[in-house]
Amino acid sequence: MGMLRTFSNLLLFQVFTLMLKALPAQTPGIDEVVDKRVVSWKDTLRLHFLSDKSLHDQGWDTLAQTLFWKDVINLSGDSCIINQASCRRPLERVSRALWMNQTEPEKICYKDSLSRVHCLSPDDELFVTTGKAEFYEVKKVLADISKAISVFESEKCDPWYAQTILLIESPGKKKTKSSVGANGPFQLMRSVAVRYGLHVNKYRDDRTDLEKSARVAARLIKRNCVPHIIAYLNERGIAFEQTDLWFRLLVLHAYHAGAGNVRCVINSLAPQEGGVALFKKIWQTSCGSFKNESQNYSQIALAALVNFDELINRDGDTLFLVSGDRLWAKYNRKGHKPWEVYGYLEECLTAYENDFIDDMLPYDQFMIRVNRIRREFTYLANHIVNSQKEIILRKYPASEEHLSWLSSELSRRQRYEDAIRILKLSLDLFPESPAVFDSLARAYRLSGDRKTAEKYSSRSAVMTAAALKKSQE
Repeated sequence: MGMLRTFSNLLLFQVFTLMLKALPAQTPGIDEVVDKRVVSWKDTLRLHFLSDKSLHDQGWDTLAQTLFWKDVINLSGDSCIINQASCRRPLERVSRALWMNQTEPEKICYKDSLSRVHCLSPDDELFVTTGKAEFYEVKKVLADISKAISVFESEKCDPWYAQTILLIESPGKKKTKSSVGANGPFQLMRSVAVRYGLHVNKYRDDRTDLEKSARVAARLIKRNCVPHIIAYLNERGIAFEQTDLWFRLLVLHAYHAGAGNVRCVINSLAPQEGGVALFKKIWQTSCGSFKNESQNYSQIALAALVNFDELINRDGDTLFLVSGDRLWAKYNRKGHKPWEVYGYLEECLTAYENDFIDDMLPYDQFMIRVNRIRREFTYLANHIVNSQKEIILRKYPASEEHLSWLSSELSRRQRYEDAIRILKLSLDLFPESPAVFDSLARAYRLSGDRKTAEKYSSRSAVMTAAALKKSQE
């Protein structure tokens, strides 16, 4: 009996082994699911994302266009990159304010001088691209990405599209309308949303609902975009897998620019195969309504995916949305020289400032963390000996200029309430400064409170006049 059972188990094992061997090999390009413990200032979530190895294996991450847009996404809006339009080669970074204050002849002259320095031909057009860091608020959309991936999977649509679209279409801004009327996290046009059953009227716009808009986007991609791209490629006998990155990018273009415009580009190029080489040509080709903005779309998608891949793979299983907390968790005053500890605390403080600016920390939580670091500075002050007096323990806030910069960064992100809070903190510290009153007037004006703005503006004018009179006496 025992021998019979052993024989049966052996037979079952052999059959199972043969079944495994008969299964097809995993298709190249299938995404790896990345599960992360995502820690914010108030809670911890378990989220899942996708990581496409072909992004790196096939060299998409090293393309000049990808690297250019990767920089733009991370660059603050107060800076610009002057770049060679044909290949997105960066030539120089300039202050946006300084650039905009130049006359058109001055701008042309400056571009001409750059062309000569870099040995460009007269036909090489130069673009000036402003940083987009304030727009791509990716950390705000992590929970949405995880949820949208599940929605796309339930609709039997490739979830890669859910993640990629949310990374590039107004990330973190569910109610942002485009110039052509698209709205919501998936930037759906009204006609598309209504066709797929959403309510869009002056009282209600379902496009701003993540789950509803995700379902419509999944159905649009599955029923319209993907079939059209398959048909266009089959017409030309081009081999593909639906998980190929270049195929997905074509589908993404169909979602953004319309399938007809993608067909126009494909027909004009008459390619014999897909891949990186095809997209290098697409990025140089205009056809129908497929122009510069459409060419940029897949470049930005690649850059956003590279940035996102770096973010979700940065710290193993845990992802801290508050970078300052990630640094603080590793803080240890023991076993280090006081100036080493001081330097680390400076790094923590800078990280917390950026977290506050990026809206990862509310004002009260930001100040709690600042005060915690200030207490550590006080501790250090009691342990620095005479030979180390060159260390100047930093007070916080450091200066009126520092607070002015912080409020400006918040205003640029339309965070006027927080900007006003910082300026009122500055007013407590520097009550005789006309500049603080003037900045408060501007912040209130931007927030829509013109009455309060006028009050602070008048006070600034009175103080400025008094200071001028005193200097002339």
